[in-house]
Amino acid sequence: MNDWRAFATEIVDHYLRTRLAAARGPAGLREAVIDLVSEAIPQYVEALMGQQLDSLTHPSRTQVPDAYLADESAAEDALQQAAAGLRAAFAQAGHMARKAQVFERNAAARLGDDPRAALRAELARVPRPLTRPQVLEWSLDPAPWFKESRSEPGVWPPAGFNAVAGQRRLRGGIVALPRVTSGPHDEWVQIGFAERQLTPARRYPEEPARQVQIFVGLEAGGHDAPAGSLPVAQASWQLWTHPLRYLAAHLADADTAAGHLGTADQPLVALTDASATTLVDSPLRSGPGLPHYVLAPAVSVIAFLGLEPTEGICGFSLSDGQGEALIGRQWRGHLVHDGNYLPLLPAVEGADLLIRPDLFSRLHDTIGATRCHVGLNVSHTPEGQLNSTTDG
Repeated sequence: MNDWRAFATEIVDHYLRTRLAAARGPAGLREAVIDLVSEAIPQYVEALMGQQLDSLTHPSRTQVPDAYLADESAAEDALQQAAAGLRAAFAQAGHMARKAQVFERNAAARLGDDPRAALRAELARVPRPLTRPQVLEWSLDPAPWFKESRSEPGVWPPAGFNAVAGQRRLRGGIVALPRVTSGPHDEWVQIGFAERQLTPARRYPEEPARQVQIFVGLEAGGHDAPAGSLPVAQASWQLWTHPLRYLAAHLADADTAAGHLGTADQPLVALTDASATTLVDSPLRSGPGLPHYVLAPAVSVIAFLGLEPTEGICGFSLSDGQGEALIGRQWRGHLVHDGNYLPLLPAVEGADLLIRPDLFSRLHDTIGATRCHVGLNVSHTPEGQLNSTTDG
């Protein structure tokens, strides 16, 4: 490759666009980062990344390994180097920061790569649970279409899929929501569930890449949701770590939240921006430790129930005056291979939300029995349409 700047632009936008946007795109910062990455590519990135791919992949394998590679490292180094001179660059342009320490602290908070989401996801990880709505029990057998036998073709889509394909709400209302049947959260209600089952393309015997994606989420509303829509909203993952009054003080009032729950149509579960998959057009997120899904309760649920982040070292957990009130769990597993000799990413990745039974009853009563629904979206990728080199 000879056009290093074009390649550097792709790398910067791929890895840093979200953080640059969160910092409101300081004038000249993106261009400075691209310049630094352009210089680094021929100096060391190209050679180092080639060595990494040779070490971490098989010659016949096209999937990018789940690792921190030289291109991402170069983008991060360039961002930190350019941002370190941001206040001086502003001063040269006539924009003086009145409080230097405040300026530096705020810039670091917006531009820093926050590892806490990945760390909390590890603390929230559990063995793959059996808890899910009864109509989805067919999905308990992970990747059932992926057969180890070279003579037995896999069934696609998996058996049981057609019974729920196109169904936007679970029949039976909240009765369809499952409850945990053992462990420290026995009888807690699962109000949110997301799972992806993905197998790679395999050459011997030849089979295409295949994927099933499942979303379940508690919803409030008096009207039918649009067909094909997801029963989840979007939210910041910091809902798990920062009191709502600090994130959005105008949304933290319990009475206002109660009125909103009782009248507005809304999902009560959100897919957060710590997820490797997103609901909007954004760069593909990658890197070791980044979960495919991180769910959180909607802001109105947190405000109405008066929940605060659980103190101490924990995963995704919110508490009230009686103790732990709502938790998010993570899981991944069921390794499969594509005929090569190196391990692949897990075929199954998922997350759910559990709420304490007494709080679920309060939430249900406030929403109203006729307005409380369980949203569903189950999809699969037709054969030959999934690019096995992508992660979503």
